[in-house]
Amino acid sequence: MRTISVDDLPAIIAGSALLCSAAGDTSLDGLHNVTAELLRRGGPVSLVELSSLEPRALCAAVGVIGGFAPMIELPPSGHEPELAIRALEARLGRRLDALVSLNAAGPNALFAIAAAAALRLPLVDCDGMGRVLPLISQTTYAMAGLSIGPLSAVSLAGDVLVLDSDQHRSDSLLRAAMQAAGGWMLCAMYPSTARQLTTAAILGSTSRLLDVGRLLTTATDRGSLLNGLASTVKARLIGSGRVVELGHATRTTGARHYPAVPTSVVVDEYSGTRRMIRLEGQSELLLAIIDGVVAGAVPDVLCLIDRHELRVLGMESVAVGDHVDVLILPAAPTWHTPEGLALAGPRAFGFPVRHPGEGARR
Repeated sequence: MRTISVDDLPAIIAGSALLCSAAGDTSLDGLHNVTAELLRRGGPVSLVELSSLEPRALCAAVGVIGGFAPMIELPPSGHEPELAIRALEARLGRRLDALVSLNAAGPNALFAIAAAAALRLPLVDCDGMGRVLPLISQTTYAMAGLSIGPLSAVSLAGDVLVLDSDQHRSDSLLRAAMQAAGGWMLCAMYPSTARQLTTAAILGSTSRLLDVGRLLTTATDRGSLLNGLASTVKARLIGSGRVVELGHATRTTGARHYPAVPTSVVVDEYSGTRRMIRLEGQSELLLAIIDGVVAGAVPDVLCLIDRHELRVLGMESVAVGDHVDVLILPAAPTWHTPEGLALAGPRAFGFPVRHPGEGARR
């Protein structure tokens, strides 16, 4: 059994940044400070394997709905995890035995750890995304048929909301409440037994996050970092070059509404045929196009690493002139099924293209 302490937070934050697919600033000092304080009080957190739990053990996923910017302006106070969990337990009529991450990436990786420390509950080494996705209904939990509700949501002001609805209605209702609450709310959702999670969760997600983060925080040269990422998470380098253009994409996102503004990043390769790598995204990078051919796509993780500083670049920090490596990290196999691609593949985001791996599986 592994444990997570305050000393592990730098690795957690670094790994979260890579698995965010350039979604934003994962340092979030306020959240970092709150998580550190909760770990000092109630930690270290036990990171347990799902198979170690009794089949009937009751778990719930912890995750935030909202954007990065509101969390910077209105950081958590630390009371949110206990309020959210206790509200869900009251609705369920029993106590939880363990917590799981909605997604072990971005702010939610920290929120799950903070909640486990606050409640002194074990954190199961699994999640429902393996990356950052914009909707709380875009999970392997939902894909496996688990109900998102009943769920609870807590605002910074201490407002508590309990919902019992389907995935899509819950997301819509929560976003309306979130706007009134200041831009984000912490949720406890997908209540389920350990037996149910066996076929629904992505196993080993938090360990993966820690391993990636330790690579990023200890790397001393580009070659060892890229080799380490290749061996640890099968990261693949698709190109290196200089960022030559940033802008707003002109396409729409289709019928489904996503809480983001489309953007694009263009990288001019250094050598060879001097290919142009165009990255399309919303809050996170979703599509990589090289000379008109789709080279990578969501649900795989697309990310940018500064070649000189060996740090992950987010959509808010990348700038024209940056020298970057463009990497693809493969998503969990369940995301590459027809059901997974329908839920979180390129067409789910309004891109009229197939995932590069679809043809190979036919």
